[in-house]
Amino acid sequence: MIKIAIASALTLAAFSASAQMYGEIGVTSVKYEDTVFGYNAETSPTAIRGVFGYEINPNFAVEALAAFGMSDDNVQVRGYTVPGVKFKVDNVFGIYAKPKVKFTPELEGFVRAGFAQSKGTASLNGQSSSASESGFSYGLGLSYALNPKTSLNVDYMSYLDKNNSTATGFTFGVGYKF
Repeated sequence: MIKIAIASALTLAAFSASAQMYGEIGVTSVKYEDTVFGYNAETSPTAIRGVFGYEINPNFAVEALAAFGMSDDNVQVRGYTVPGVKFKVDNVFGIYAKPKVKFTPELEGFVRAGFAQSKGTASLNGQSSSASESGFSYGLGLSYALNPKTSLNVDYMSYLDKNNSTATGFTFGVGYKF
């Protein structure tokens, strides 16, 4: 019994030693598209995005994501800007599994797969309407380690793909391991 307890403690210590928490912050250019009255409407607001992650081992992590709108954008239909209509990302919250692989000691590639809830607001002449959707979310990206604690990151994410609505985005950011 003592041997099992010692073996369990050593296994837990080894697991904990390889685990590491990290955070990332970045700016996302969101491309939102929707079908309105049979026409494709699109807009590209910006958001600030934060990720908090827990590295379980060198090839797998779990993450929580939160993004908040920084700026709104005009809405275009069939290539024409609709006068006075603006769209803003209110927020995005998600949770992800993150398999990853090291290509070099500095360069890492990764995939994210999980679930996200997105909320946005469209406005016209002081009137606004908000909507929320949730569902499967995924992405892929690269991380370049500047040193053992700091990295530069870029990724492409699909935050929403449901009911003729899509929200995708590129994020450029910086990460830090605690």
